[in-house]
Amino acid sequence: MAARQNKYSVVGKRQPKLDAPLKVTGRSEFTDDIRLPGMLHGKIVRSPIAHGKIKAIDTSRAEKVPGVRAVITHKDTNGLMVGPDQPLLCEESVKYIGDEVAAVAAIDEDTALEAAELITVEYEPLPALLTLDQAIKEDAPILHQYYEDNFADERTTVLGDPDASFEKADHIRIDEFTSSPNHNCFAELHTALADFSRPDKLSLWSPTQSALLFQKALAQNLGLSEGNVRVRSLNTGGAFSGRVSAKPHHYIAALLSRKAGRPVKILADADEEFIICRSGGRNKYRLKTGFMNDGTLKVFEADFLHDCGAYVEEQFVVLLLAECILHMLYKVEALRYQGRLVYTNNIPYVYHHGGGMTPVQFALGQHLDRIAHDLGMDPVQLQLKNAVDKNYTTIHGTHYASCGLTECINKVARKSGWEKKRNKLPPFRGIGIGCGVMSSGGKGMWVHDTSAAFIKLTEDGKASLFTGLPDMGQGSHTTMAMIAAETLGICADDITVVSGDTDIAPFDVGAFSQRGTFTTGNAVKNACLDARKQLAKTAAEKLGVRPSQLVFNDRKVYPKGRVDEAISFEDIVFDTLHCAEGRFVMGRGFYNSPTDKPSLAYSFGAQVAEVEVDPETGEVRLLKMTVAHDVGRAINPLAVEGQLDGQVFSGIGQILFEECIMEKGQVLNPSRLDYALPRPFEIPQIERIIVETNDPYGPFGAKEVAEGPMVTTAQTIANAVSNALGHPIDEIPIRPERILKIIKQKKQASSEKNRQPSKTMVHHSEANNT
Repeated sequence: MAARQNKYSVVGKRQPKLDAPLKVTGRSEFTDDIRLPGMLHGKIVRSPIAHGKIKAIDTSRAEKVPGVRAVITHKDTNGLMVGPDQPLLCEESVKYIGDEVAAVAAIDEDTALEAAELITVEYEPLPALLTLDQAIKEDAPILHQYYEDNFADERTTVLGDPDASFEKADHIRIDEFTSSPNHNCFAELHTALADFSRPDKLSLWSPTQSALLFQKALAQNLGLSEGNVRVRSLNTGGAFSGRVSAKPHHYIAALLSRKAGRPVKILADADEEFIICRSGGRNKYRLKTGFMNDGTLKVFEADFLHDCGAYVEEQFVVLLLAECILHMLYKVEALRYQGRLVYTNNIPYVYHHGGGMTPVQFALGQHLDRIAHDLGMDPVQLQLKNAVDKNYTTIHGTHYASCGLTECINKVARKSGWEKKRNKLPPFRGIGIGCGVMSSGGKGMWVHDTSAAFIKLTEDGKASLFTGLPDMGQGSHTTMAMIAAETLGICADDITVVSGDTDIAPFDVGAFSQRGTFTTGNAVKNACLDARKQLAKTAAEKLGVRPSQLVFNDRKVYPKGRVDEAISFEDIVFDTLHCAEGRFVMGRGFYNSPTDKPSLAYSFGAQVAEVEVDPETGEVRLLKMTVAHDVGRAINPLAVEGQLDGQVFSGIGQILFEECIMEKGQVLNPSRLDYALPRPFEIPQIERIIVETNDPYGPFGAKEVAEGPMVTTAQTIANAVSNALGHPIDEIPIRPERILKIIKQKKQASSEKNRQPSKTMVHHSEANNT
């Protein structure tokens, strides 16, 4: 399946990004490039304490600063809430370091900063809850008084009969894991430019994954109709699951603009970037699995605690996705799941790249690796024994019309030399395998999952493709152009993609939940089929055949098998416009997955990591990653390879490097210098294997490749490090100090063992036999 013969003229070809020349020459526009006449600069006054009452706010000195045009506090917000429990600007209390209290707009950034520093706020500090353990104590202070405790939300699911499955299991294993706070680290800092100088019309420029969701939220909260909110996203410099919804600074820029009567831009500085971003928090994962002597997995039980920080925004998604992972990858017969969000006085946490699934799959991958160790079983064989496959229906009712998981496992095992290396490497060298799954869409999280597209053709045979799908650098617009070109029988270079403006672009929920290629791609294909149908009427009349007999290919239209009679695509478009009807060709299409499940298609992957640990420094050196991913069909193999490389990078970061060091609710490393990310020389050799299973529902068989590889990388590396150390990994990221602690513990345990008389060792799984 990995090397199919390509029957298409555009799809499957290595197409460079269509916007590459603009990007490399600095001509691509981002939000901070926009300068509007009379534009002001905004700054936000934030709480310096994690929890406290507001006694008084004095803005008088700030208002007197020359060049200041607007100052706002809660008095100017009309009680505006940006979440169910989050006021836009705090009135009575603050609940985390960085909570928004006031804001100013001035003629330049320095003046705005000076004025913001002159706003005085008197606080009465209150006890802060900064850990999950503190927050869930029975006698803990209640952070939001309309709750009886600090549990913000809860999701429980029972599938099958977990109790009966545990009773039948030969073994039970229980493990607990912890993930640390981190940050999405976009290339483009958070920024918003708002023009609310007209009372009935708001224009907003901002990087986003969903202009539509921004538009809806801003309209609802500001009392406007959606048609009177125009959102322009231009280019977006990275998102990694972190730019889905409007945040406080978007509303603050709008209110400052309305009060000043001029456009206002707010650009985050380095410290603010780590406050504004809603990334992952310190979460706890408890897994319990019942399994048989032959390695068959029977039942999963999971209890997850997520630190949602001070306020609830979209964290409910974390609870849903964490559950899905547990029944999507393996053929278990039962599941019991409980996921809870916990209020603390930390920054509001949502998730890092991967929708919160990266740490969950790390925990599951490490857990299964330990089960294989308990059984004396090769982890590859454990994965193969339990892996889902084509036409399998999960206990949740999700059906897989395509699935290349076992092919991925077999290919990475063979390519990496698994059998020659497993348990045969030198000390402190290790090898590990991990598997992952990801949906191509997220139906159910929002009201619907619709994407629409519109294409218009000009007399010269060129086309303009209108889509609401943003491109955050991953090349989705090039992919859409390739789908359009293949459908119309022209070249990708003939397509101009128009996006990033809600007044122009058609409806699209956005670029998240790995829905772009699958959902928007299907909409684009449908729009182009509509346009092709209009062209086919003209071509059929000229060629004297039925429309169904026509072939559109290589900028030509001809009857099937009669290429010598071909008419140029350009001529067909021209003749259609200049026919008696005078038809200007415009195609429209939409797609909304007909299932009630998150998607009709799921990608699968397997990876093998080989690592070396330095016992003196605790540093992990990645030697090689072997990466196989089932993408359905690679629309653009060049882009797929780029996605594989980029997601391995992201997975390496989350598992080995990335951590926000917290102290009393404060981020101690809020800069790109102090927040650790993988450097180029720390990226290993990556052997890529593209597996194609040709999904029947995807456009030309394609599925997602947006996050599936990345959630596989993290667990794979953790399993390799665990193999190198001969010790399990319970906490991520696997920083050098944590590895040194493990090595020290092993040495101490070995010394104590040598001093004691020998006794029978009991495996963890045996200690939990039913």
